[in-house]
Amino acid sequence: MKSLIKSIAAVIFASMSLSASASLLDVWSGWTVMTVTNGDTDTLNENYVNPGYGGQAFDAEYLLYKYDASTGTLSFGLQTGFDILDGHYRTDGKDYYNGDLALSFDGDKSTYEYAIDFGNLTKTYHNGVNSSYNPQNIGQDAAGLYAVDTWNNDIAFDRSSPFAMSSGAFLTGGLMNEGSGSGADLATSYYNMFSFNVGALGLSSSFLNMDAHWTMSCGNDVIEAHAEVDVPEPAPFALLGLGLLGLAIARKRLSK
Repeated sequence: MKSLIKSIAAVIFASMSLSASASLLDVWSGWTVMTVTNGDTDTLNENYVNPGYGGQAFDAEYLLYKYDASTGTLSFGLQTGFDILDGHYRTDGKDYYNGDLALSFDGDKSTYEYAIDFGNLTKTYHNGVNSSYNPQNIGQDAAGLYAVDTWNNDIAFDRSSPFAMSSGAFLTGGLMNEGSGSGADLATSYYNMFSFNVGALGLSSSFLNMDAHWTMSCGNDVIEAHAEVDVPEPAPFALLGLGLLGLAIARKRLSK
């Protein structure tokens, strides 16, 4: 009898997971989907993640990036079933909040040195599995890229951490774009894009080894992704050509 119950539960969970998996929205034309690096994320939180216990409203779906070599602009995009526009979702008498997009560029995911804060109010879960459920206010920061000092990981499933920046230094405001839509499966998804000049990272390398991570205050779902990007420096011949052009213009002015 127990085995039958387990089998039925497994089928129910599987069907719920499939229904929560959304397709990529049309807004991502020209973007690259980052590779999920940790394989089956079910192993993180005992089957409470990927695509999210609680259905579409708690589904972490895609992390994407785009790099414009002509301007040095690096962009990150996040698509989720969680309402990251409002940054808040309430169900069963409890409130849930989105976390910050954690970023690392040194190939070591044990510490995420940067965060993209989308400017929403953030609160913790504060051991909400207990009767003392009382989310703690982390605060609301200006949208932008931050160098992180500490992370707040007070979420129900702490193995989904890091959650949200607790303290950090503002680096740049960048450019943000947000919205919502539905894919071929008609599941509503929300998206947020953030672009900034790669120089704001203060990195000396011309190669970006990028890791990104996002979750919400319950930690029901989490997405971790990886990508590698070459940041080309101006070619020597291109610089030489610009120099010769400058000399030609200067000589023409002098001759006048």
